[in-house]
Order: sequence, then structure tokens, then C-alpha cells
Amino acid sequence: MLLKKQRLKIALLVNLAHNAPDLGDNAPNDRLVELDYAEDVAAYAAGIELLGHEVVFHEGNGELFQWLPQIQPDLCFNVCEGLIGESREAHVPAILEMMGYRYSGPTPLAAAITQDKPSTKRILDYYDLPTPHFQVFHSPDDVLQPELTFPLFVKPQHEGTGMGIKNDSIARNLKQLRDAVARIITQYQQPALVEAFIDGDDLTCGLIGNGDDIHFFPISQPDFSAYPSELAPFYSSAHKVDFAAYYRYHCPAPISPDLAAQVRDLTHQTFLVTGCRDYSRVDFRLTPEGELYILEINSLPGITPNSDLTLMAQVQNISHSQMVGMVATAAIKRYKL
Repeated sequence: MLLKKQRLKIALLVNLAHNAPDLGDNAPNDRLVELDYAEDVAAYAAGIELLGHEVVFHEGNGELFQWLPQIQPDLCFNVCEGLIGESREAHVPAILEMMGYRYSGPTPLAAAITQDKPSTKRILDYYDLPTPHFQVFHSPDDVLQPELTFPLFVKPQHEGTGMGIKNDSIARNLKQLRDAVARIITQYQQPALVEAFIDGDDLTCGLIGNGDDIHFFPISQPDFSAYPSELAPFYSSAHKVDFAAYYRYHCPAPISPDLAAQVRDLTHQTFLVTGCRDYSRVDFRLTPEGELYILEINSLPGITPNSDLTLMAQVQNISHSQMVGMVATAAIKRYKL
């Protein structure tokens, strides 16, 4: 006899761009690119409702302490990027964990580790997973370590979605390095991550699931040929937001089956060693010689209707609503609800 599936009450927790705090005129112009909009909330809700569950919505803020006990959700579907601070993606998971509520996505520890790029890279180094050599600069005048040679790539220590990445992120000499580090520290009020620039192609691989119960999406390779010529061929927030209509990609990426299997294996290993849950996306650089380097893992990757994971899912004829439902299902299965 088939058992009737339980209808769950799921709290959809989101940070909306229009409610972000005002950081003043000196705030970087890409500071809102990770936050959501009303149409995203509707799309997330549609995916959860497709599973037959009830959805209740609230912003991921301090009001959760009063709201959650009133609602008593069976599960919180958390897509909160956070609003302020170097570990902002960990804020809502920490609230939920402290209050004893089940939730999707990374734990506070995994969210904090993966938002701090040097911490992620130290873990990758420990497990002998390939990632470019790096150094954290707290000042433009820090002494460059001898194992790092030009060209070098400079980006903020704690940001995602291409934030802080511009044409001058590649430094080919010491002056360019000092200038790029100074820009990051001044605009983002945080240290700069300086790493060896890996010449090659970008690849990204996404998954949904936990443990060995993993669904991989087709590996995607961005195509920079349609962007304005003044934009350098590496992902920045300008590519992802200002020129989103120019985005082109190859999915599945035109790589060999053996190399694709290697990308999936490294994606899964990175997912496991950083303590991620339910879903993630790992970004790579592939050299002309066929060497793979892990750039970073997104423990809370974008799942809006036009995010990378969504586009990769569409290649497998998985709709956005179905993909959101897969993420929710991964969390539901993990909690054995």
C-alpha cells in the first residue's frame, strides 16, 4: 500500500535587494548583485509548491526570532546571501541552528568557510585538491611571496558573483598588483586574495544531493565572444549583471568524457571536504595542457530563473521549478521527513 506523502510547511527565507542597508556613497556598485527580487521569491515558491508543500515567506533578518516560533515550519528553505559582514551567508543558518529548525543549504560553518576564499583554499591544499597558489594581502605594501610570479589575479577575500573583479584584476607587474590590492581593500573594506593567474578556459559544475546520492548537471563553459571587447575574458559582476543579455555558454562543455569525469569527481570532493549540503557549484580553470584548477566553491549558488545552475538544468530538460524542488527534496531526504 502506498503511503500518502506528507504536506510540509516550508519557510522560504530570502534577502531582498530593496531592503539592503544603505552602506553610503562609497559602497561598491556591485554590492547588491547577490540579493533577490520579488520575482525570484515567486519562482522559488512555485518550485516548492510543485512538490505539494505549503510555502510561507519571510526575509532573513532578526525578526526570524519572533516569526519562526509563530509559524513552526517543518523546514526552512534558505537562500539568504546575508546583508553585512564577512560571514554574512552564515547568519541565517546560525539563527536556524540555534533555534533548532531544519533548513536547506550549508551549515554556519560551511557557509563561513566557503565565503572566506583563503580558508577554502587551505582546505583544498590539505586534501591535495588542485587550486592556484595564493597569498592574502592586508595592505598594498605587503611583500609578495617568492613562489608567486606574474601574472597574478586579485579579488576580494569574502565576495562572490564576480564582485570586485574587473579588467585590472590581472596584475602583470608589481605596480599593477599594488594598485589592484589597494582598490579591493578601499572599496570592499577587506583583505585581497592574490593568486596565480591560470590561463585557460572557465568551467563550472553543479550538483544537487548529499553523500553519494548526487545528481550532477552538465558541465558548462562560458563563451566570452559576444561580450563587448573592452571586457576582459573572465567572469566579473559586470558580465553577470550589467551585460547578462550577452551571456553565451557551451553546455555540455566541449571536453573529453575522461576530463568531464575528473571535473565531476573534483566537484564532489570539494563539496564533501568543505562540509556543504544539498547543492553547490564549483568553478574551475582548465589550462591548454588539460590541467584543472579549482577556483572556488559556491555553497549557496544562485538558483534564480537565470542562474548558471538553472541554465545547466535546462540542458537536461529540468525546469527551474523542478530544480528548486530537487534542492528542497535533497534537504527533506537528509532530515528523513
